Amino acid sequence: MNNNNKICHPHLRQGLLASAIMAGLGITPVHAFEIDTGDPDLAVRFDNTVKMNYAQRVESADPRLSHSWNNNDGDRNFRAGSPVSERVDVLSEMDVVYKQTSGFRLSSNTWYDHAYDNVGSNNASTNQLHDGKPDSDRLSSYANRYYNGPSAELLDAFVFTSMEIGDESLLSAKLGKHTQYWGESILSLAHGNNYGQSGLDLSKALAVPGTEAKELFIPRSQLSTSLTLNSELTLAAQYFLNWNAARLPESGTYLGFNDSLQSGGDLSAIGAVNPRFGTPGPLGANQYLRLSEGHTYTPSNSGDYGLMAKWSPEWLDGTLGFYYRKTSDILPNVVLQPTAVGAAQLLSGNIGSYNQFYVDDIDVYGVSLSKSIEGVSVGLDVNYRHNMPLSSVAATVSPAAGAAGLPGFISSFNGENGVARGNTVHAVLNGLTTFAKTPVWDSSTLLMELAYSRWLSVTENEQLFKGDDWYRGADKVTKDNYVLGVNFTPTWYQVFPGVDMYLPAAVSVGLKGESSVQLGGNEGAGNYSIGVGMDIRNQYRFDLKYVDNFGAIDTCKAAGSATPGGAQGGGSAPGANGQYNCTPGQPTAFAGTFAQIADRGMVTLTFKTTF
Repeated sequence: MNNNNKICHPHLRQGLLASAIMAGLGITPVHAFEIDTGDPDLAVRFDNTVKMNYAQRVESADPRLSHSWNNNDGDRNFRAGSPVSERVDVLSEMDVVYKQTSGFRLSSNTWYDHAYDNVGSNNASTNQLHDGKPDSDRLSSYANRYYNGPSAELLDAFVFTSMEIGDESLLSAKLGKHTQYWGESILSLAHGNNYGQSGLDLSKALAVPGTEAKELFIPRSQLSTSLTLNSELTLAAQYFLNWNAARLPESGTYLGFNDSLQSGGDLSAIGAVNPRFGTPGPLGANQYLRLSEGHTYTPSNSGDYGLMAKWSPEWLDGTLGFYYRKTSDILPNVVLQPTAVGAAQLLSGNIGSYNQFYVDDIDVYGVSLSKSIEGVSVGLDVNYRHNMPLSSVAATVSPAAGAAGLPGFISSFNGENGVARGNTVHAVLNGLTTFAKTPVWDSSTLLMELAYSRWLSVTENEQLFKGDDWYRGADKVTKDNYVLGVNFTPTWYQVFPGVDMYLPAAVSVGLKGESSVQLGGNEGAGNYSIGVGMDIRNQYRFDLKYVDNFGAIDTCKAAGSATPGGAQGGGSAPGANGQYNCTPGQPTAFAGTFAQIADRGMVTLTFKTTF
């Protein structure tokens, strides 16, 4: 293959990926509106994308989830048959380019969701009890803004420039809020070389299975540069000017899976029988004990950076990538800080606080390969991570229990030490291909991606690690885990004049093992969607889909047992008294996030157009 074809290969792969994923997600490319500036050196493009989405819950609440103290606000706010989204979004984008070398880009999103008007207002007062716990399912001000609106936010906001250096080299740079996506993983949120490169919109990931990971990226302030030395070698670097977290579905929203996390959190229930101390309260077995929301510890806005080199030698007929990044985690961990329990605390039910925190100082070393093999566009990511946060129980601060090294405890908390950390290796292999006309369809695209991870060592807080022998929950970490994602979209052209039809289907499922990192995958857990799409004149897109999730849930059947091998249905981790205490009827462990929303099946209808 000649050099021109070889150099274009990564771009051809990106174009094929974009077309396939956009078709599967119901996104039709439309040319932006060109503004006549009267100056041939100045190009201005402005367009608006309007998206209207209606979704309705069609699955009844699972009692294991609807009665779960820390996971049920979304269940209680939306009954089967009720709308869970009546949302209008307007995405506005402007690009200004001078002499095809310099300029700026601005984009913003504006939204309003009628389904979130008065959410939680018909429930009991926050001072009353519901199923043994105080109501807390009203939306926080943060969730009210991002889910109800009307509101808006600035997305991209950056300036850019480029210049030729000699005959072959090109230097380019961007400064401001934008995204960079390194590596070849497409669907994986946890195992690719892009881990931690930006915050992720996980609400969108859960609502639209099969969404390409880079479509979930939240723009991040940074300086990024790229130097194309010649037709075979490109160097790139980025330095971040701020940090942003993943956006999880907030407490009280339909897909909210944890009522204590992020901006919507308020109370964390620890039960009628304190699972750490195994003692009922003075008001009886039904007394509700809780921890109030404390402080959220976040990484520094500076210090994260990345280096990349891409090499496309003629003999390879493909592209190799090499990466190093110093990064921070985008997912929260929780530490529990109970106070000394006296009569006043027991009578009020509030026995302390919980804090959220995000760790930093993670090293990622990665390589990638992009290559076409027998008509299949193949991508591969492999990376080693040092000082990685591992899947852990929520640590409880107790000087005595922590000093004794008891499972689940730490002696003190400094803002980031409440989680197990260690070294891991990850890999992602995907293939994308298209099929020509058959008797069944006019064309189709198939994307398959296999993700793998393995934990190598635990270097800090092994007493918190869910892979240790003492832990026995449904998400007990195994040495290795495998996750499969599949997107398949058959297409029929001109079913009616100017109308193309699609049948997009997507599924993600843990094949084997429980991941050692958050969002890494759990055996037998996942989500899927199937639907029908209609594209009218390449400008108006309609999609009707069914979306659901699945995964295992451990529920307490008995008060617990004195030994790890005791009565079935006890807690997943022993407390300070050595017993696996738990509250009967309450979940003790979930096989990942999908299991926490396994009863949120919904039908969605989406309309989208760009002008």
